[in-house]
Amino acid sequence: MDHALRLESEIKQRYQTTIPKDIREQAKLDIGDELIWKYDELRDEIIIIRKPTKFTEAFWGLGKELWEKESADEYVKKEREGWE
Repeated sequence: MDHALRLESEIKQRYQTTIPKDIREQAKLDIGDELIWKYDELRDEIIIIRKPTKFTEAFWGLGKELWEKESADEYVKKEREGWE
């Protein structure tokens, strides 16, 4: 089941738009928060995320499941063996 909140806003003159109140509240956005915008050409979608205060904390542990069966050192060793 999709639990995403979907609301609409209109692009006004000078290409400005308002973030709907329910989205601001649910995402706990406040004045001064910064957003990162990305356009995905393959999906023809605009992706907007809150800019992390510290990227290192935001990405901590990302991809950790890749190393559950094999240590990073062993993986690098195998990759290097393939270079020869």
